[in-house]
Amino acid sequence: MPERRLLPPGSARSGRQGGTAGERFGVGERKKGSAFRRYGGCPGWGRARGASRGLAALKLFIRRPQVARRLAEQRPSGRCVLLPAPPSSFKIRKAICTSPIGTALETRARMLRIMRKFLVNALKSSSLCNEYVYFRKTKMRVVSVTQQNCSLRSYSSAPGDVKSLRSVINPHISRIRNIGIMAHIDAGKTTTTERMLYYSGYIRTLGDVDDGDTVTDFMVQERERGITIQSAAVTFDWKDYRINLIDTPGHVDFTVEVERCLRVLDGAIAVFDASAGVEAQTLTVWRQADKHQIPRICFLNKMDKNRASFTYAVESIKQKLKIKPLLLQLPIGEAKTFRGLVDVVTKEQIIWKPTSDLDDGKNFEQKVLLETDDPNLFQEVQDARNTLIEQVADLDDEFAELVLGEYSENFDLIPADKLQSAIRRVTLAQKAVPILCGSALKNKGVQPLLDAVTMYLPAPNERSYGFLQWYKDDLCALAFKVLHDKCRGPLVFVRVYSGSLKPQSAIYNINKSCTERISRLLLPFADQQIEIPSLMPGNIALTVGLKQSATGDTIVSSKASAAAAARRAGRDAGGEKRSTSDVESLLLAGVEIPDPVFFCTIEPPSMAKQQDLDNALSCLQREDPSLKVKLDPDTGQTILCGMGELHIEIIHDRIKREYGIETYLGPLQIAYRETILNAAQATGPLLGFPVQDIDVTVQSLTVHPDTSHTMISACVSRCLQKALKKAGIQILEPVMNLEITVSEDHLSAALADLAQRRGSIQEIQSRQDNRVVVAAVPLAETMGYSTVLRSLTSGSATFTLELASYQALNSQEQSALLQKRMGLV
Repeated sequence: MPERRLLPPGSARSGRQGGTAGERFGVGERKKGSAFRRYGGCPGWGRARGASRGLAALKLFIRRPQVARRLAEQRPSGRCVLLPAPPSSFKIRKAICTSPIGTALETRARMLRIMRKFLVNALKSSSLCNEYVYFRKTKMRVVSVTQQNCSLRSYSSAPGDVKSLRSVINPHISRIRNIGIMAHIDAGKTTTTERMLYYSGYIRTLGDVDDGDTVTDFMVQERERGITIQSAAVTFDWKDYRINLIDTPGHVDFTVEVERCLRVLDGAIAVFDASAGVEAQTLTVWRQADKHQIPRICFLNKMDKNRASFTYAVESIKQKLKIKPLLLQLPIGEAKTFRGLVDVVTKEQIIWKPTSDLDDGKNFEQKVLLETDDPNLFQEVQDARNTLIEQVADLDDEFAELVLGEYSENFDLIPADKLQSAIRRVTLAQKAVPILCGSALKNKGVQPLLDAVTMYLPAPNERSYGFLQWYKDDLCALAFKVLHDKCRGPLVFVRVYSGSLKPQSAIYNINKSCTERISRLLLPFADQQIEIPSLMPGNIALTVGLKQSATGDTIVSSKASAAAAARRAGRDAGGEKRSTSDVESLLLAGVEIPDPVFFCTIEPPSMAKQQDLDNALSCLQREDPSLKVKLDPDTGQTILCGMGELHIEIIHDRIKREYGIETYLGPLQIAYRETILNAAQATGPLLGFPVQDIDVTVQSLTVHPDTSHTMISACVSRCLQKALKKAGIQILEPVMNLEITVSEDHLSAALADLAQRRGSIQEIQSRQDNRVVVAAVPLAETMGYSTVLRSLTSGSATFTLELASYQALNSQEQSALLQKRMGLV
């Protein structure tokens, strides 16, 4: 056995001598979420701070031999002491350095020589198996490098060959796919997106939501909470197709993010937890996709999860979403036994066989399923294919003629491409929805999902947009999202429907009736962008220089172009006489923003910071149209209105982190409504909330020539206040749809708690081993509910809330609320 010695002072382990550990290793740190990981560039030779970062660099190079190859070509030779191992493989248990104590420069040179020898030896293996789980901070794990032969098919780019964003292809519009990923919270949207980027070759390593290092969850708040808060756009290519993908949030507080993204997308992937099926927010985003008539495919994720059931998930989709599912895949195994899937169309089985503990899902075995392989599975696939053919034939006349004519005797003879073309037509017509399965976390099923995106979802020119006939070849684009960059100012996401955009070109905003100039065009990749020379129809990109444009604004090339489109629209309206403003309103494609249900006061630490706070809130409102800010006329306080507790909490945190303002929030309040009980002639409503469900008839109005508009408004307001008081005011409170997923053991405790919160139980469903409680509960009773529910169920239950309606308070509750608001209790 070779002699074991401690690392010398000044080396990476001790960190006691001059020069940083990064300098001694000659490498820089790969930070989570860094450009190095995203774009696959060579690691910088810059300074890394502290000994732990030097170790981080060493661990990085142990895990990535392709990077080591570049290092080995540039660094001087040296040696490394290895522990003995069997002839079939060699194992590196520790890097044992033999170096005398010397100057920082000498130590660095010796460490570089050691590193090169170690890395050259590591290159002899074809893959890395890890006996470690993950490198955390400075803890050194045991690493083994074993030599193996891989004969499986590679479905991705060559190892280490990471594409640059500048290599993204710019194909014909028919080979562009604008898609979004939508789902209930924690169904696996971001993980699926991360795998897509990895297999398409645009990131070097697989990020993890729990570790906070995924590409699309780049906000600090997202990484801390492990959830998606704002939508993120990425652009990549897959098999000569360009895919513009938007990862959307799943939390109910950020539903507007989903709405405005679906407005500009051509297709969507609905992700489901295979153990839960259709959940509360799934229904919401599905209705949003129905509203915009977006073709979809379903991906049953988490097939490896305990209690995952393909049959249950499909049945849940059929019953709750009221659609016709087309089973294009069947899983091979479920839960812990899930190891692959069978393509029902081609009757090929795809099995992922890990070649090492570091298996990333790139290599798998794909072959035709034979009856001798698994008779039961073969018969199941045969039956599923026949059912699929019958379903498609019922929905597509062209395919029905083919089946009843040439292939009526034997369905097995129907070519796969004919069946795929028919499935595509049915999907685009939204008559049925293809169903696929896999496990994004375990790296199974994502590549076939990408194939399905290119095969079954529409290109931009296959979508029907009525307003395009008015613009012809002129520019028509929609601004659907705004971000603020400290250096570049507002960054506006636009989707181009016709015409093209170029830097330094002037555009006309119909909504704002103003002309602006685009200084630059950027291709988005989450929080990173690269500059592009132009933007063609069907694509999505970022613009720099638009100071006025906001979500929902229609952008055209000039005011004359808008007027010409308005004239064409007027002629198409059957010769009816319409004003220009009426026609322009037909051209605008806005996003419906629901009213906030929570509000609270927000105050700066001092009056000197008030202007900074106003500027921050103005920027955040432009980014997030569901955030409302108003000024209380009585107290002069700033009121922050949001969609939920989490929404307001995130806004508060962003003001602190991004704008450096320590603000103070008042207690959360409920956004009530008021109405009248009886008709009356004559505010103030009781609490100063908006009044709804009333009609106002003006009996008479006398105006003198010298009467100002302000005096008229004040008179009408006082008259209306008197009328409302005579009519009798009724307070309406927001009532939420509540869905709780809880185990059988904790069901009674959850129901008892709901009864104390004025909850009304509507239904109790079964979801495998769990129970799903569907109830209606006043929003005022849900304050702090998440903490209480976790306590009652030992952290096992989950719940979702969605605004259902406003309902009248009874007299006792209304009296108690009035006393509370007046400070009497």
